[in-house]
Amino acid sequence: MPTLEKYCEQKRKKGLFTNGQVRKHDADMIVEATWYNDLATRKCYLFDYYHDPQPLKLNDLQPDESVQIPVCLKYIVYSSQTYSKDAITYHIQFKPSEEGDDSIVPYYAKYFKDRYDATFPCGLYVLIPDDKGKYNKWLIVGTANVNDPQFPTYEILRCDKVFQWIYNNTKYQMCGVLRSQNS
Repeated sequence: MPTLEKYCEQKRKKGLFTNGQVRKHDADMIVEATWYNDLATRKCYLFDYYHDPQPLKLNDLQPDESVQIPVCLKYIVYSSQTYSKDAITYHIQFKPSEEGDDSIVPYYAKYFKDRYDATFPCGLYVLIPDDKGKYNKWLIVGTANVNDPQFPTYEILRCDKVFQWIYNNTKYQMCGVLRSQNS
């Protein structure tokens, strides 16, 4: 008769040594198998400032697959708006097979990891479609739940301003986020 113990023993033979590792492996397989059945899954596009065909536009964007990297992500509304809290928090989640794989964006290691010691995908823009299918520009600002080994997510903020500055007599412009915190 099959038992949980026999099942876990078979998994241990494949290099998974604890029951927790076995359960994580199985959960990742289930998430992969059901990824496209989830309403939160959306076709998004990753890119940086230099690979942005519309660098000064924030909303109603058209993705360009020749320079922006298509990836299916889960778009998660993480918190709700209240008077006592900051703005609503949004997260994205990668498929378990793509989690932490900075090779998805070929230039990430050279321009972000090596230069700024950044963790993939922090610092990238992401185009995420709203419920009407219109793409809006978001900025990936950090690892949301770094201590969660099961389903890591990344916090994103919707780009809402075009910042302009002058440096060495040259005018620069870039999309970004203007956000205040209660704390």
